[in-house]
Amino acid sequence: MKIERILVSAVVYSTEDREKVAMAMATLFPFEFEIVRVPATGHFGNPIEYLEVEITKKKQIKEFWNNLIKLLGDQKEYIINTLEERIDDQGQLYIRFDKQKAYLGEIYVTDKGDAIVVKAKLVTYPAKKEKIIEFAREILEKGYK
Repeated sequence: MKIERILVSAVVYSTEDREKVAMAMATLFPFEFEIVRVPATGHFGNPIEYLEVEITKKKQIKEFWNNLIKLLGDQKEYIINTLEERIDDQGQLYIRFDKQKAYLGEIYVTDKGDAIVVKAKLVTYPAKKEKIIEFAREILEKGYK
């Protein structure tokens, strides 16, 4: 069982400052990282941009995940209690954070709106949802080794 990769992403709307969104994302990182900018078009034809950081190195995955667990604090229980809805059929675990609060240095889990999305690809054998949920619960409670 392992975390194969973690993708952290956020949308920068045309009314937002890219640097501020990047600073909000930085609140989640315990190490230096490189953001990839992906231009896109919004629902109404307005220009938007995705900021993405993909973490694939084992050491950085561990460091990021264990730091995230600390940052979650009491909110960890909420994530554990809602794991069923947070894991898709491909074993992706989704956790969303309020972008505005993150810019202010606060980590606040949200289930709606404008957010920083942390998507962790969890791999288990067999790759059954129950097994993935069990693994997710374990790494949220005990950290990732």
